[in-house]
Amino acid sequence: MNIEHITPANGNVFADIGFPAEEAANLLIRAQLMSELTDILKARFPTQTAAAGALDITQTRVSDLYRGKIERFTVDMLINLLARVGQCVEVHTRAAA
Repeated sequence: MNIEHITPANGNVFADIGFPAEEAANLLIRAQLMSELTDILKARFPTQTAAAGALDITQTRVSDLYRGKIERFTVDMLINLLARVGQCVEVHTRAAA
């Protein structure tokens, strides 16, 4: 019988793979915002060029977004891009575990 060791996840994959807590929190928020924005753009716009026009950014930036280039986007920028497509971002906090 082969027994594997499994470490339970804590809800933040970035923390799970070893990023410091502050960086992991920032990466998780950016990933969530990027995912939401990408889903909206793909549902509303037939091409990256059309999405870029709606966001007032280049098609290359939309491509970076679609490809998950997280290092190229800040939380501020993602919130602004979501606002440009009519989305409101709400922030909730809770005590750390």
